[in-house]
Amino acid sequence: MAKRFTASTASPLTWWLFAVTMAIVAGVSQNAMIQILICAAALFAILIFREEAPWSRSVKFYLFLAGFVVIARVLFRIVFNIQNPEDTTAIDLPGFSINLGFGPPVELFGAVGIQALTGGATDGLRLAAIILSIGMASSLANPRALLKSTPSALYEIASAISVAINLAPQMISSLQRVQKARSLRGRSKGLGSMAGTVIPVLEDAIDSSLSLAASMDSRGFGRRGSLSKPLVLGARLSSLMAVGALSVGSFALLVGQTQTLGWVLIAIGIVSSFASIRINSKSQIRTRFEPMKLQFFDALILSLSALLLIAAILGWFA
Repeated sequence: MAKRFTASTASPLTWWLFAVTMAIVAGVSQNAMIQILICAAALFAILIFREEAPWSRSVKFYLFLAGFVVIARVLFRIVFNIQNPEDTTAIDLPGFSINLGFGPPVELFGAVGIQALTGGATDGLRLAAIILSIGMASSLANPRALLKSTPSALYEIASAISVAINLAPQMISSLQRVQKARSLRGRSKGLGSMAGTVIPVLEDAIDSSLSLAASMDSRGFGRRGSLSKPLVLGARLSSLMAVGALSVGSFALLVGQTQTLGWVLIAIGIVSSFASIRINSKSQIRTRFEPMKLQFFDALILSLSALLLIAAILGWFA
């Protein structure tokens, strides 16, 4: 019998790299069909590889959030309608203007064109594709395994990220437990139950997420000895260079007129980041992380991520 590939077959870092790549493709694409394919691919991966775990129960939340974003973007284009005389009218609504006392009056509703609706749907699908990509990684990647396999040089950052990505799934699980407890006590399920539900859910979710990092910290994970002054200076300079290069490079890519400079700066930032991690890892490690070995399934997903990223850089998804 063939072995079934599940979420734990691949490394958590593999899932997150794949999700970030899909989000990048969704961000640079202006084609609604590509956005739909990314959403379908994320949902397909969740349905095929998802395991029964606390962090895999938040799929409905991300799906609801993605649908809400698409509807909100379309409604926004309908309400704050910028009429284009060359656009074919799709919905003819009565329009009116509001004078705020400064600047031109705000035009609301009116004749909504097909291009306006299509643009709103495309913008909404782009955000929905990004949300579902992150939701895919959040539902498939084990946050505890991700923190456990993180080098000690990145432990503080990894702890914060692990707490953040574990908060949403934990909140969904806490909400289900609180609602079940309230129903067993015969409490109401309407709007009146909000006050007695929100506080317990938030408290339980935050406590559970913090225990994820505290459990590793209590075992001494990530504790390091001291570095020499030259190494400390080199680590700080490389970290500063990495942050600066990545920030300026990202801004250059968003501007769109300096693509070459942007990619060069991002490459410098990545190299500086690896240099900083390498220097910080030279300290006397008191406890070691447990690296996860990459399997064939990881290589397959990472290869697909690399191909998608190269295609996005070459502008194939524009």
